[in-house]
Amino acid sequence: MRGDPPDTLLYAVLCSIYEGTNTRASLYEQLDSIFVVRLGRMTISPVDIDVALQHSSNEGLICQANGRLSLTPKGTDLLRIARKHLLHEGYWMRRFLTERNVVLTSGLVLVFLVVIKLWVGFNISSHAMVTDGFENLTDLIVVGIIAFSLRYSRDRLGAIAIMVFMLISGTLLGFNAFMGILTPEVIVTSYWGYLVTILSIVMNLGLIRYKTLVGRMSGNLALISDAKEDGSHIRIGGGVLVGLLFAEVGIYVVDSIVAILIALVVIWEGIEALRELLEAGDDLSVDTIHLAASQQYDDLITHWILAQLARSSASGDELTKKFLKGVTLGYRYYDVHAVIGFKDLEQKGLSKHIQIAERSGLVRVDESRLSITNNGLILFYEQRVNEMKSVKKQFSKTRNRWVAAGYAIFGLTAFMLLVLYGESIYLWFVSLLRVLMGIA
Repeated sequence: MRGDPPDTLLYAVLCSIYEGTNTRASLYEQLDSIFVVRLGRMTISPVDIDVALQHSSNEGLICQANGRLSLTPKGTDLLRIARKHLLHEGYWMRRFLTERNVVLTSGLVLVFLVVIKLWVGFNISSHAMVTDGFENLTDLIVVGIIAFSLRYSRDRLGAIAIMVFMLISGTLLGFNAFMGILTPEVIVTSYWGYLVTILSIVMNLGLIRYKTLVGRMSGNLALISDAKEDGSHIRIGGGVLVGLLFAEVGIYVVDSIVAILIALVVIWEGIEALRELLEAGDDLSVDTIHLAASQQYDDLITHWILAQLARSSASGDELTKKFLKGVTLGYRYYDVHAVIGFKDLEQKGLSKHIQIAERSGLVRVDESRLSITNNGLILFYEQRVNEMKSVKKQFSKTRNRWVAAGYAIFGLTAFMLLVLYGESIYLWFVSLLRVLMGIA
């Protein structure tokens, strides 16, 4: 089986045949509406199933007699192994993707970032980096707020408190940057300043994804709010990099100017997020807080809706009934992999996503029937292309484990070379930059 079981349609086909869905027509109907997040394919057409069957036949996993499909002993053994692997992976995902682990991981990462940013920031006299380090220090208080909200089930209060902290940190950032303009200092640029900043950006991106995923799965507002607040660190990190680059040619004031601009953005986003939280009232949920990392999950359902309407129009009730059937089937076959990133998907239904798709001009309503628009078709085909590219990658990797091991070795080697020779590369780049700028 090419790829992990949660990522392959072949696995669903084998499961269906094993359960007794043993004709092509019944497979078409069975898998038509399946919803699986990890599968990454919202469009399951008869052609896709035919291809999976051909793949199964090529690998000796199925046999056909009198129009009936059945698993070969090899197919049965592979399915048993794949099922065991899938459930084992799902078990550890449930253990890892918990609110407690997010809080613990966030705390450890923040302590590391505070120490390294303050040490490097003071050494190179970067206001932006020092301010970012102190903001990470205040983020430890935010982690405490999240822990409190988890302990006493006050995630709404925790979310509001986090947004207030976002406003405070933005204000402090702007004040310190303004003072940096009044009393400018020479920024001592170094390789380690860049390395720490890039490391901070990468770690914050990871935390945003982690918090968003667990926050959506648990419905915890405080985690989603904290993920939004972490987005400010990405911007600050970008500002620090800009300031360091200008400092290389002796323009030090840019560091403070960029910090002020970032502070204004952070304050504006904090006000907007706080307004969203307060205006939502009793309808407040993890979907209330707009977050780029969270958008992908809503997009999955929108793509599923478009895939269904691309075939034929349907009423909202018909789509919802089909969706619930697809979610149930996906969960039965793929376990937690089917609904990762979602909470109470069966209860929420599709009404919200249908309304958003209609407002976005992707679908239209004619006499209670939904149909896809030309804009919706464009998005549908774009998603279809992405799905096919993903399938192509699975088939192009004949030995996935060896390929993955090769990438791991390459990444480790590149990291070691960066650690050993990164400073030399940095000095060469700086010399080249100064020559191009005409600076001695």
